[in-house]
This record gives sequence, C-alpha cells and structure tokens, in this order.
Amino acid sequence: MSDTIVLDSNAIIALFHGERRIAELMGESFRIVIPAVVCGEIDSGTQGNTARERKEREAFSLMLANPKVFVHPVTRASGAFYAKVFAYVKSVGKPIPTNDIWIAAATLEIGGLIVTNDRHLLSLPLMRTAGF
Repeated sequence: MSDTIVLDSNAIIALFHGERRIAELMGESFRIVIPAVVCGEIDSGTQGNTARERKEREAFSLMLANPKVFVHPVTRASGAFYAKVFAYVKSVGKPIPTNDIWIAAATLEIGGLIVTNDRHLLSLPLMRTAGF
C-alpha cells in the first residue's frame, strides 16, 4: 500500500457509514492527508443539527485528532498543480468540478494515492487512485 493516502470527501463519508476498505487503507498507511478543500466539503455537509450531521461532525473531529492525519493547505505549489490538471482536462475535453481539480492538485503535490469513488478523479491518468 501507499505510504501516503489522500482522502476525498466521499471516502470520508463512506468511512463514517462503515466502509471497511477505507479503514483498511488508512490502517496500512503511514500518513493520511485530507486536502483543505475536502475539509470545506465535509464541514459544509455537516453544518446542520440533525443526528447524522452531529455524528459526522464528531467523527470528523476525531479523525483530525489522529496523529497520522494531516490537513494539506492550498499552497503556491498547489496552484501550479491545479493549472496542470486544468490544462489536461481542457485538452481532453472533459471538464471536472473545480473542487475536484483542487483535490487532484493536492494529491499530485503530495505524491499520494487518492482514495475516492468520484468518477472524475478516478478517470484522471495524472495520479494514482484507489476506488472503493
């Protein structure tokens, strides 16, 4: 397995709902990275006051407290990788959502393996992917 995995928001939500494969990948990895953009997606999806939202908010806080978990900020280098991904998807005529470009950029910058079930990210040949 990869020393470093990058979690997409759908992987985090699937983990909260009991997806064992993600827990296995996390256990096998030395470092688990969550791009800042993913934090925003998780935070925005758990802002309400339903039992599910409260439970996911608490689970995300516990995840972030894990010493193996790192939040990756958007950096100047991230911008350069964003431009690379943007140029690629434009050249092949397959645009993807902006947040997915940022997540791909973070993954490329880190050199990790992205864990996702997002078809946009899984179809990018620029990086290593692990679906679930």
